[in-house]
Formats: sequence, structure tokens, C-alpha cells
Amino acid sequence: MLSDIKFSYPSWFLLLCLLLGLIYAAALYMRDRRFDESPKWSRWLMATLRTVTVTSIATLLLAPLVRTTTEEIKQPVVVIAQDASQSIASGMEDTDQQAVLQRIEDLSTELAKAYEVRHLTIGDQVQEGKVDSFAAKVTNLSAALEYIDDNYVDQNLGAVILATDGIYNEGKNPIYTRTELTSPLYIVAQGDTSVRRDLSIKNIFANKISYLGDKFAIQVDVTATNARGANSTLSVRKVTSSGSVKQHSETIRVSKNSYYTTSEIEISADQVGVVKYRVALTPIDNEISTANNYKDIYIEVLDARQKILLLAHAPHPDLSALKSLISNNKNYEAEIRFVQDNDYKVSEYNMVILHNLPSAKYDIASVKAELDRRRIPRLYMVGAQTEATLLNRQQEVVRLTANTRTVEQVQAQMVSNFNSFTISDKLTRAIPTFPPLVAPFGEYTDPLGSNVLLRQTIKDIDTDYPLLAFRDGSGYKTGVWVGEGLWKWRLFNYVQTENYDMVQELVNKMIQFLSTKEDKRKFRASASKNLYKENEDVLFDAQLFNDNYEMINTPDVFLTIKNSDSKEYDYTLTRTSNYYALNAKLLAPGKYSYVASTNFDGKPYEQKGYFSVEDIQLELYDLTARHGLLRSLSNKYGGKVVLPTETSELVADLTADNKLKPVVYPTTKTKSVINFRWLFGLLLAMLSLEWFLRRYMGNY
Repeated sequence: MLSDIKFSYPSWFLLLCLLLGLIYAAALYMRDRRFDESPKWSRWLMATLRTVTVTSIATLLLAPLVRTTTEEIKQPVVVIAQDASQSIASGMEDTDQQAVLQRIEDLSTELAKAYEVRHLTIGDQVQEGKVDSFAAKVTNLSAALEYIDDNYVDQNLGAVILATDGIYNEGKNPIYTRTELTSPLYIVAQGDTSVRRDLSIKNIFANKISYLGDKFAIQVDVTATNARGANSTLSVRKVTSSGSVKQHSETIRVSKNSYYTTSEIEISADQVGVVKYRVALTPIDNEISTANNYKDIYIEVLDARQKILLLAHAPHPDLSALKSLISNNKNYEAEIRFVQDNDYKVSEYNMVILHNLPSAKYDIASVKAELDRRRIPRLYMVGAQTEATLLNRQQEVVRLTANTRTVEQVQAQMVSNFNSFTISDKLTRAIPTFPPLVAPFGEYTDPLGSNVLLRQTIKDIDTDYPLLAFRDGSGYKTGVWVGEGLWKWRLFNYVQTENYDMVQELVNKMIQFLSTKEDKRKFRASASKNLYKENEDVLFDAQLFNDNYEMINTPDVFLTIKNSDSKEYDYTLTRTSNYYALNAKLLAPGKYSYVASTNFDGKPYEQKGYFSVEDIQLELYDLTARHGLLRSLSNKYGGKVVLPTETSELVADLTADNKLKPVVYPTTKTKSVINFRWLFGLLLAMLSLEWFLRRYMGNY
């Protein structure tokens, strides 16, 4: 520890402080005759004490600073990162697995004699600490390099030792991971590189969502090594709580040692909910592993596709354009019907779009009555055939005063204060550039309570006439679109951008708003999603509303999760802001149901639901170690690859490396002398001693 003192004023000011102390002591003791009879040493001692005290106090007024430098010696850090994935232990007995861990432990013990050793565990995440088992379902080597780069690159990092088989199934190729590591990367190449006889399901591709009654496709990629001439059966079975039901079966004939084939399978979605399917291959003789012969997939089958009826006065290009735009969203199914055919039942639809209706020929009074009775949302598309008087009677969104069948061209302008749903900035800028629509000539007003999204621009003059407006009342939502020519918007959008995205967005938002029923439940609870992976935390949230529909979280909310074996897990949700939340952590693969409950104002509330947790089988499908990748990786960082039995070489290499040296970290602290309390104690002691001597000599 080194220390020095600095002053805020020139150092010669110290002489003035000393001079002040001497003058003060001389004036006090040299001519004072009261001490003539006292011993001479007492006068000199008291004068010295006074000189030192005054000089010290005066010196403190110069604000002296003490700067202290301490040195900390840190040994080089060696990071040992061990892959904890299942592929490492594939085909190993428990004793072999323990031997792998013991070699790493022995390496750590030897290195700890000269270096500071840190351990990392690599799986789907990187964690500090030693590996105790090979159970990780995912390997992300690039994440390991990034973690070391983020947490150790600013330390005295001497070397990194990565123990892995080189198999990664999450993240990017570690070769292309960008880091600032300058330390050598040594690799303990674990696993087996030999290509053994094996048949496996390499990949499965399928949409995660399907709809009841639809067919969905499953693409299965099958690979085989050293299995020429073998035959297997590829099957797909739907797994239920009571067993499994075969959905498909076909024969796979392996024609060469390096074999690959793809099978396209169509399955009918006949059960609502998250449905588990098992795709499996029957084992072949002398196969190294059968764990990769099957894979489970989960398909969420919805019975929520909303049927939308396009009911029209007569054929029109807007109808096909609108049907195409609606049907592009898998949540909706659109059908075109003409009012005169009378081949429809509005009760079978979730929403009805009335094109050029009501008209002078078809007043659709019976249709309107059925829609009102069933509270079905509707959208009026006003055109040349629309009868204004009947339109005004059927809805309260827009009022139209028109005396003739005359039409005029109108363009759209966005309304800035619309708040029922959001529109992207890109669409907001594009709408005024779309081609004009053809609308009935007349005066338009929007009664109080209407929410207008678009207004009309006529002959480059912005008006207050509504073009697209909505209203929510009487238990259903109503919209009015003024003008024909949506097909021109769709075509114009494609010419400009080679897609229909902007018009698609407008139609999607419009249909979604109209068809969504307001949730009036006072208690709502749900899982954040219906399907989790087994390495994902299961999350819940809940909301409770008072009579004014303000969110509150006063009472406790309880949650019970039940698995397929009827085992229950009980939780109490955590209050967060004005709602509730819960992290149920990791759950085992399988199907679960849940019940959330609470009691507020003397009334019980309950919410039920379900979710599933799917198994991760990535580590079982690729068991051939990638030592070539590991050699490339060590060359990139100037390291070396050794086998698990050669770890002693790493100790010799590292101890022989002169670059791995301790680093001295100096730390300098500056502190004002006035902050040292012991100094004031010393001054007080000297003043007290002087006062005591003066009293003792009998002068006070």
C-alpha cells in the first residue's frame, strides 16, 4: 500500500501554518511569568503541544488530500464449459458418465493449483456451476461462446476449455459466432464420431394450428445410415388418454447406406384442442438407438373459424376481392350468396356483409330481423343499388340523404382520433393514394355514437362525410362502408408493392373488430399459450373487474393444475400492479387442465382451461459427434483439440504458456484528511494534555 498527501494550495503555505503555531505558542508561554517556578521541561512541553495543535488546525484549513494506492493480484481465469446435453451420454452406462465427469473434475483440480477456475454448464441456457448429469434437451454452443464473451472478456481470461461432442441443435453455427475473445480455446472432444447403423426421423414439419374438419399436412424426413436393404413401417397415431388411433401407415425401404426420403402425409383434424400425434418408425435389426425412431408433435385444432356471409344484391367484382381478402386469414371462411336465391341461413354465420343491400327490389327486412334476434354483427357496403331510406331505417351508423341514383367518385382520408383499433403508419400514408370509390351522390352524416375511421374526399376537397364507420350497440356491432371499388384498391396495392398487404390489413382489422364480441366476464384467467415446450416456464395471468369494470386485485386468486394422471398442483397467483400473474415454472410433458378461482364481494368466480407441454427430443436424433467442427473452432481461437483421455496434456500446455500470468490491479482512493476522525481525537488529546499541565502547575 502506497500513500501520499496532496494540498489544494501551494506547499509553502505549510511554513505559514508552522509559523502561526510558533507565534501562538511563543506569545502564550515565553513572557508568561506564571510558569517561572515550574520545571523548564513543562513550559517547553506545553509550548510544543500548542505549536503542534495550532499548526495542525491551520494545515487542515488547507484541505489536504491523502491518496492511497492498493494492489490486488489476480490469477489468470480458466473457464471450463461442459456440454450437459443428452447426446453426450447416449449409449453410456452410468459408470461411463461418471468417468467423463471425473476427468473434468481432475482437470479442474490440477488447474486450480495455478489458476482461478470457473465452471459453466451448457444446455438450452448457459449457467454457472459444474455439471452433475447429462439431461439437457437442447445444446446451444453459440450461446456458450457469447456468454463467455459477455462475462469474462474484461477479466484476466487465460484460456477457455470447451468439453462437448460438437452437436448443436439450437442457435447458430458456433464457427460464425462473433466474439472478442483473444484467449485460446481448448476443446475436449467427447462423443463418438463413427457412423453406425441407424434409422431415424430427422425432421417433421407441420402447421401448429388447424381447424376442425380440415385436413393438415405433415412432412416427415427419414434418414438411415449403414442400413441398406432394411425395411421399416412409418406410422402416424393420434394419442389420447385412452390409447392411440392409427391415422396413417406406409412402408419405408432403405435402398442405400446413406439414405434420405421425405413423406407427405395428410391427416384429418377431427378433435378440438391440443392433439398429440406420434410419428414412428419400426426398429430395424442391430440399430444403435431406437430413441430417434419416433417423434411427438402437437397440433392445436380450433373450432373457432368464423363463417362470414357475403350477401349481395347482384354479382360484383368487389365480392370476389373481398372474399379473397377475408379467406386469406385462416380464422375466417367467406361465402358469397345472392339474396334472390334464398339458399342461405344467416343463423349459420358469425357475421354478414350486405353488399348493395337493402335495395329497392330487396328490402331484406326478414334478414335484418334474424340478424337482430341472433345479435349477429353486420357490415353494410353502400353502392349504387342501395336504397337510402331503407338503409337509414336498418342502422344508426351513417345517415344518407339522396334523391337520385346519381353516383360520384370519392377518395378516402384517415381520421386521426379513431381509437377502436390501430392502423399501421404505412397504411395510413397509403390510403389517400388509393383509387377513388364510386358512392351514391348525396349528403352523409354520422350520428352521435358512431366511430368514423375514413371520411370522404370529393374533388380534392376533404369533407365530413363518413366513408367507413362503426357503432357498437344493442349487443352487436354494425359497420357501414360507403362506395364500390374495393377491387380497384386491391389491384392498385398489388401493382405498387406486388402484394395485397395494406388492403389485407384494413379488411382484417375491420372484420376482426366487427366479429369480436365484447368480453363481459368479471373474472378472466388463462395460460399465456396453449402449447409449451418442456424447457419453457408455464405462465398464467388473471384479471378481476368490479361493477365499474375497473381492474382490481384485492382478493386472492387460486389456481389448481391437474395432469393426465389427476395429480393436482395448487398455486396462489401473485398480485402485480392491478392484475394477477403466476410463473408455474417447468412442467413435465403431457396434457394439463386448470381451474382458477376467487371470491369477490360475496360471489364466487371460476375460470377453466387447458394447455399441453410437449417433449423435446432434439438430442436423440443426431448422435454422431462433430469433431471436425470442433477442430475448426479451436483453430479459429488458436487452441487445441484433445480426447477425454488426454486432458493431462491441457495442464502441461497451459502451465507452459507464458501468456498466462497474474495481473496486478492497482486501486487508487483519494480522501480528504478532514474525514479522518482519529486525527481530531489526537488534537483533542494534545489540547487536553496541555490543559491538564496548566492546571497541574497551579495556574488555573
